[in-house]
Amino acid sequence: MSIDALAERIAVSIKKANERETVSVPVMKFALIILINIVIPVIAALLIGLITGKLAETALSIVAFVLIRMMSGGYHFRSPVPCMTAMVVFTALPPHVVLPDAWTAILTGISVVLFALLAPSNLRGYHTMPERFYPYLKVASVFAVCGNFAVGSSILALVFFIQGVTLFKWREV
Repeated sequence: MSIDALAERIAVSIKKANERETVSVPVMKFALIILINIVIPVIAALLIGLITGKLAETALSIVAFVLIRMMSGGYHFRSPVPCMTAMVVFTALPPHVVLPDAWTAILTGISVVLFALLAPSNLRGYHTMPERFYPYLKVASVFAVCGNFAVGSSILALVFFIQGVTLFKWREV
């Protein structure tokens, strides 16, 4: 069953349970698709972290990825399955890669440059914030990434670098 079909079935069930106090099925379906697209990869990544003994580190990776992506935008797949797969990989992998301090600093530095040059990227249609605030998102993104110079986290360095790469204008897949 596709995510679209699952969201519709859930929305119809909710509507049947309480027709008067619920929004329309299309509105619920839209919200449920977004929720499912977030919940499934988060649970999958956390399960990987739990199984490998890196639960807290995976949670950090997820929070960092979601927050920096909200500020900076990035590439969007046309369909949900590659998107969810990418999120699982991008958040479950960094806790399992240990970088030397020098590489943590280098990747953080490269990420600062990527965010300074490319953020925010591809927010139109995915973000409700007016474009006049985009320069503030760039500054917030750069400051967030710069914070890793103080923290020195290899997890954050990898998350920020991966997210920085998604800021390029890629052809849609």
